[in-house]
Amino acid sequence: MQKEKVLSDLYNGRLNPITQKVIHGSEYKKAMCSLSHLEEQLNSQLDEKQKQLFKEFVSAQIQLTSIGSEERFTYGFRLGAKLIIEIFSQDDEQLKPITG
Repeated sequence: MQKEKVLSDLYNGRLNPITQKVIHGSEYKKAMCSLSHLEEQLNSQLDEKQKQLFKEFVSAQIQLTSIGSEERFTYGFRLGAKLIIEIFSQDDEQLKPITG
């Protein structure tokens, strides 16, 4: 049964969305490479004080992105759960059994 496999994988740490691999050639991978290249170019033009400030800026940006990603993931998961609850809790005349 699929449900039991997902629950087992979640419990045993085999299901972890944050550890998904980046697909080579994907738009995400291309954007990541572009960002890395631009960061290298910018760093080569900064003095040590500016590099430290930029490093702190990047760290703050990563933290903000991480918080936002977690909030969007949580919202999406809750929305999906609410949809499922609504689907199974509606005693709608339009939804008649197709068997029996």
